[in-house]
Amino acid sequence: MISLSSIGTLLIRLLIGSAFTFAGIVKIGTAVPKPPALTLIPNLPIALFGIALPWIELIFGLMIISGMAYNHAYILRTARILIGSIFIFAAIDKIANPDAFAKSINNFHVLPYSMLNIPALILPWVELLCGILVLMGIKQKASSLLISAMLAVFIIAIIAAIFRGYNINCGCFGENSPAAAAEVTKVGWTKVIEDLRWLIASLFLYFYSESQVEEEV
Repeated sequence: MISLSSIGTLLIRLLIGSAFTFAGIVKIGTAVPKPPALTLIPNLPIALFGIALPWIELIFGLMIISGMAYNHAYILRTARILIGSIFIFAAIDKIANPDAFAKSINNFHVLPYSMLNIPALILPWVELLCGILVLMGIKQKASSLLISAMLAVFIIAIIAAIFRGYNINCGCFGENSPAAAAEVTKVGWTKVIEDLRWLIASLFLYFYSESQVEEEV
């Protein structure tokens, strides 16, 4: 007899898996091929990340839907690549352009103007460090917990901006390089859902430490 708990577990798996799978398919399907340009060469890593990200989401979603255990090595490694790369590349342009990032923070009107420089200078380096640690599988629980906390704050700030009627960019990936500008997103419920997906992936890493990973067959 099928229990309610097993049905609930299946529904959660389908919900999470389909969210990542659908997001990956949509992004892949709507991507517009651009001819190579010499001006993009300095930003090539960010451009390549933008191309790879939908495929990583798609693979992660299909793994969840397929019935793999949440602590399977393949799922956790894919989650590490997903979350680690997102935070690394989100930090790059912010570090290079702290003034622009400070303006993005100011658009949310959550901090006094005199305090904007502190998060603008510190937060990108925290994102970069956490992204590298997650990607390399070092201090996974601590770094994924910090990433989860940052994502929760981002989600709350975006929701507050929505209810206050702000028509602003989220400031997630910076806006100064051509490649990073392609990732600029307005605050809205779509961005909330996207950040919730990242939060789910980071929580996978937090709750399933390396000692719990199932060995590959």
